[in-house]
Amino acid sequence: MAERAVVRPLGPVGHAGPGGLWWLELRASVRRRRALVIKLVFPLVLAVPLALTGAPQFFAAMLLTVLIAMVGTVGTGVSLTRARGAGWLDRLAVLPLGGWRVGLELFLAGWVVDCLQATLLILVLEAAQRPDPLTVLSTWLLSLATLAFSGALGLAVATLTDNPGEAMLVLAVVLAPMLFLSGLFTGVPASGPRYWVAQLLPFSYLQNAFQLVLHGNPPYGSDPQFLLAAAVFLLVGAGAAALLGRPLLARGS
Repeated sequence: MAERAVVRPLGPVGHAGPGGLWWLELRASVRRRRALVIKLVFPLVLAVPLALTGAPQFFAAMLLTVLIAMVGTVGTGVSLTRARGAGWLDRLAVLPLGGWRVGLELFLAGWVVDCLQATLLILVLEAAQRPDPLTVLSTWLLSLATLAFSGALGLAVATLTDNPGEAMLVLAVVLAPMLFLSGLFTGVPASGPRYWVAQLLPFSYLQNAFQLVLHGNPPYGSDPQFLLAAAVFLLVGAGAAALLGRPLLARGS
């Protein structure tokens, strides 16, 4: 989960070094080495037992999908509410930076750390299960896209509250129905409203992709479909982050 430090120096015109604001945020995360190690090891605590013990594919894929969703939403939502409490967003609000750029760069910094977590998880699954290389690639890219979608959700919640604990509760209220409608707990119906809602959420695709990695038989989806879904949800997440930058700064100012 991407939780970043909240004390960051800025130049007189808001430049954060050669890489921009996102690079400053990322360096702040890397400097907190103990916290970074914990974040990177955290997904492996769940992934290693699931990969090595032959757990039922449907339930293993469900848990891995929930893990990815939580990493993206909680990491971004909680860290940004803490940043507001430390006055970081207030400082950004008075700088000559477009709201879309601030939202996108804050999102990008957290997403990069989250992607490292997901990559380690995928490497463990690949080593243990030896799936088809295209399946590994499509599942990895879909994991990154799901993190982008989830990170945008976390950023949206950060525009609603200043309290990290309240942000956690709001995220749970928002995320739980999405996971249910994605079919993570009961599967996706063959038709009807729930089927069509599941097509609009990345979690249903990711669970099916994980089932393929684990040599299961998902009810729908293939590697080309997962690659297309990854491209769509990555764009949706990045676009939403850019649009939410102004409301985030307005809340912080």
